[in-house]
Amino acid sequence: MPSRRKGKHDGGLWKAAVVLFVLFVLLGLLLAERSIGPLLSGDVTGAYPTRVYSAPARLRAGESLTAEDLEARLLRLRYVRAERPARPGEFSRADLPAPSAGPVLPGRIGADRRPVSRFELHTRGFAAPTQREEPSELSIEVVGGRVQSVSLMGAGTAPRVPVLEAWLEPELLFELSGERRVRRERLEAVEVPRTMADAVVAVEDRRFFRHHGVDPRAMARAAFKNAREGRYAEGASTLTQQLARSLFLSPRRTLRRKLQEVFIALYLDARFPKTEVLRMYLDTVYFGQDGPVSLLGLKAAARHFFDKAPARLSLGEAALLAGLLRSPYNYDPFRNPQAAAARRRVVLAAMRREGFIDAVQEKSADAEPVSAAAPPRPAPRASDYFVAFVQRQLERRYGDAALLSRGLSVYTTLDTRLQALAVRAVRGAKHPAALVALDPRSGAVRALVGGRDFSREPYDRATLARRQPGSAFKPFVYAAALTGEDSSGPPRWTAASVLLDAPRRFRTPTGDWSPRNHEDRYLGRVPVRTALAQSLNLATLDLAEKVGVARLADTARRLGIRSPLRPELGTALGASEVTLLELSSAYCAFANGGFRVEPYAVESAMDPDGEMLEYHARAEEPVLTPEEAWLMTDLLREVVRTGTAKELRRWDLADSAAGKTGTTNDGKDAWFVGSLPRLSAGVWTGSDLPTGLGLVGARDALPVWAEFMAAASTGALHEAWPRPEGLSAVEVDPESGLRVKSGCPSRRTEFFLPGTEPRSECPLHSGGISGWFQRVFKGDGKGAGAHR
Repeated sequence: MPSRRKGKHDGGLWKAAVVLFVLFVLLGLLLAERSIGPLLSGDVTGAYPTRVYSAPARLRAGESLTAEDLEARLLRLRYVRAERPARPGEFSRADLPAPSAGPVLPGRIGADRRPVSRFELHTRGFAAPTQREEPSELSIEVVGGRVQSVSLMGAGTAPRVPVLEAWLEPELLFELSGERRVRRERLEAVEVPRTMADAVVAVEDRRFFRHHGVDPRAMARAAFKNAREGRYAEGASTLTQQLARSLFLSPRRTLRRKLQEVFIALYLDARFPKTEVLRMYLDTVYFGQDGPVSLLGLKAAARHFFDKAPARLSLGEAALLAGLLRSPYNYDPFRNPQAAAARRRVVLAAMRREGFIDAVQEKSADAEPVSAAAPPRPAPRASDYFVAFVQRQLERRYGDAALLSRGLSVYTTLDTRLQALAVRAVRGAKHPAALVALDPRSGAVRALVGGRDFSREPYDRATLARRQPGSAFKPFVYAAALTGEDSSGPPRWTAASVLLDAPRRFRTPTGDWSPRNHEDRYLGRVPVRTALAQSLNLATLDLAEKVGVARLADTARRLGIRSPLRPELGTALGASEVTLLELSSAYCAFANGGFRVEPYAVESAMDPDGEMLEYHARAEEPVLTPEEAWLMTDLLREVVRTGTAKELRRWDLADSAAGKTGTTNDGKDAWFVGSLPRLSAGVWTGSDLPTGLGLVGARDALPVWAEFMAAASTGALHEAWPRPEGLSAVEVDPESGLRVKSGCPSRRTEFFLPGTEPRSECPLHSGGISGWFQRVFKGDGKGAGAHR
C-alpha cells in the first residue's frame, strides 16, 4: 500500500510538471505572437541595416590637413556649399591672400604668412557610443596643409572664440542594406529547387521535417559531445532557430537570448508550414561577399556564383551553396576552390545518408568542376580592405548572420583621409604591396590596405600574410641588448658599444652557417649605432649571439610580436615569419614612450536597440622606460640620417622619421617600418608566392612609405621627439666607445641610459704631439675596443 500511494504521488507530480511546462510554452507562444507577429507583416530583413562608420574627424590647431582634404570630407558627408551658412549641414570656403605682418590673432598657432583657406560651417553634431557632439557654428583656417585655427563663430559682430578642438561626424563606410551594399531578391517558395532544399536540410538540420522548430535530440547529442570533449564542439540550432536568431534577436550570447530563440522558433513552426519556414530561411541567409556587397538569399547567391536562377542549379551547385552556409568566407569558391569542393563533398555525403540522392548521383555531382562564374568587378572603394578586416573580426565574435543581417552600428578607427592616401601610395608600387598606419599612442588602425585593388586581389596581405621581415626585425635585437639588465644591474650594451662586423661561421643544430653582409661589405669594429644604421648582418649576429636568442624572442614578444619565432640565431636577421600589422604595431612602443599597444580597428558596436555590444577600453602596458624608447627611436633615426633609409631626405622626412628597412634573401620581400611623432606605418611589397624579385627595402618599400607619410603629415614633417631628462650625453670615440680625449681623430655625442655611461677614456689614441705623429706614421690607429 505505501508503495502504491507513492506511485500515485509521483504520477501526480509528473502530470503537474507537464501541465506547467505546457502553460509555460503557451505563454511563450502568446508573447511571441504579440511581439513578433506584427513584424512578419513586412520585410523584416531590410528593417535594420548594419552600418560601419569611420572615426570622427578632429579639427584642432596644428593638425595635418589640407583645405582640399577638408572640403572633400565635407562633401562626402553631404554638407552643402552656401554663400552664408545658416543651417546645420552647410559650409562656405574662402581662399584669402597671405596676411601682412602683424600680431598673431587669438587661437592661431603662429605667424604664418602663407595664403589662408577659411571655412565657415554649421556642424550637424552627432551621437556615437563613446562621444557626443552638439551642432556648432565654426570658423576654421587652414594654412599650408595644417589647421591654423579653430573658433566658434560669435552671433552678429561678436568676435570669434578660439576652441581647443571640434569634431566632424563619422563617415559611413559600409551599409549592408543600403544602395549597392546588399544584393537580395525576394525568393518565392516555388522557386526553391528540391535539390537545394534537400541539401540544406541534410547538412544543416536533418530532422527539420520531423521536429517542431526545436530539436531535443540534437540538443542532447550536442550537450553530451560538448561535455565529453570539454569544449564547445557542436551546436544544436535548427534551421528555424537560425532564422529566429537572424531576424529578431540581438547577437549577444546570453541565456535570455537562447530562451527567446527557442520560443520564437516554436512560434514560427506553429504559425507557418515547413516549406514557408525553409523559404524564409533561404531568402535571408548570408552567402558571403561580392567585394563590400553582402549576398543575402538564394537568388543573389545563385546569380553571383553561377549566373543562374535557383531553378537551374545542378545538384553539385546546390550542394556547394549549401556548404557555404557553414562559413561563407572559408568556403568561397572564388577564394578557395579546394576548400569549397571538400565542403561540397561533405554535403553530398549527407544527402546520400538521408536518402535524398543515391550513390550514382553523389559521384556524378562530386565530379562537377568547381566552376563558379567570375563575378562582375565592383568599383573599388578606398576602405574595402579595412572593412573586410573589420568584418572578419566581428564575424568571429557574433557570427555571419548576426553581423550581416541584424543591424549593428559599428564605429571604427579609420581615418578616411589617411586611407585614401594609403591607397594612392600602394597603387604606385611596382609589385603587390600592403600598408598599415597606426596611432602609435593607442594602436588604433588609421589606414589599412592589403593590395592594389580589392576587387581583383581580395587577399589581405597586411593582416593575413606571414612573410620573413629580413632586417626589419633587427631593432628587436638591439632593443634586447640595450634594455636587458644582466646580473650586475644596468644593461651591458649601449649605443656606443663596439661590435665585430666580419665574416665568420656559426654552428647551428642543422649545421654550419656562413651568413654574409649585403654586397659582401664588412666594416670591422663598429659601434652599435652604425651597425643598425648600416644594417650590418654580421655585426648584428655578433650582438645577438651574446644577447641570446631567448632574450631576443622575449623582447619581441613583449613589444607585440605574436607569430611563432624560431629558436635559432637566424631569427635575428628576420628568418621567422610575421604579419605586417604585428610588426608595425611592435614598433609603436619605440615611438610612444615605451608602451605596448594592441592594434585594433573597432572602437565600439551597438545593436539596433542601442545596447552596447562592445567597447574598446584602452590599456597601456609599459614594456620600455621612456629613456629606453627614446634611445631606440634615436637609433632608428640614425638609419634615416646616415643609414639605409637616408633616401627619405628626398621627401623632406630626414629630420623626424625613424624607421628600418628590410630585405629578404634573393629580394623576395621588401619592407619599411617607421614612425613620425604622431603616426606609425609599415609597408611590405613582394610576390604572393615567394619569388626572387631582386627587391630592396630602401628602393621598393621605402618610397611607398615616404609617399604616404609625406602626404599624411603635411605641415608637421619637422616635429621633434621630446628627449627624456634621464639620459646622459657624453662625447665618445666611435672606435672604442669610450670617453673621447684630445688625441682621438673623431668624436660624437652619444646618449646613455642612467648608469651605463663610459667611465674610462679611449685607450686607442695618444694626445698632443705624440698622438699626431702616431696618426701620421701608424695609420688610422684602429685597435681593440670595449663593449662599454
